[in-house]
Amino acid sequence: MSMQRYHDTNRDPLPIRSPGLDAERQRLEQATLAFLAEGGQIEQIGYQMKDKYSFVIDASKSPVYAPLFQPSSITAQAKQALEAEPVELLSGEQLAARLIVQAALGASPKQAAQAVGIGEKQARQLARDFHIQFKRQR
Repeated sequence: MSMQRYHDTNRDPLPIRSPGLDAERQRLEQATLAFLAEGGQIEQIGYQMKDKYSFVIDASKSPVYAPLFQPSSITAQAKQALEAEPVELLSGEQLAARLIVQAALGASPKQAAQAVGIGEKQARQLARDFHIQFKRQR
């Protein structure tokens, strides 16, 4: 199949308004009028084809889902919150002293921070503030 330069409308479906469809409408209308003139009756049955719903499945009465609709007799008990023990807050000087000890032992800032119990970022800030030299940086 080669590429067409313009759209070929010969294969398009017929539009809603076209001479062919209008002629078919006229033919159907004349046939309907002739049928009615001969005494025929047209009964519309579209809405009578089926009842709306013959039955409805009630989930609350089904054996599978019925337990989900029953009120639960078990009520959740709120757990008592564990009280955290107060942690000793150390001053910057005390933390710096502990970092100096860790630096003297050859720890990196990350290892020293873990040993002291603070974050690496805070340990590096304290090292800058108190001029602590670590032998290893990583």
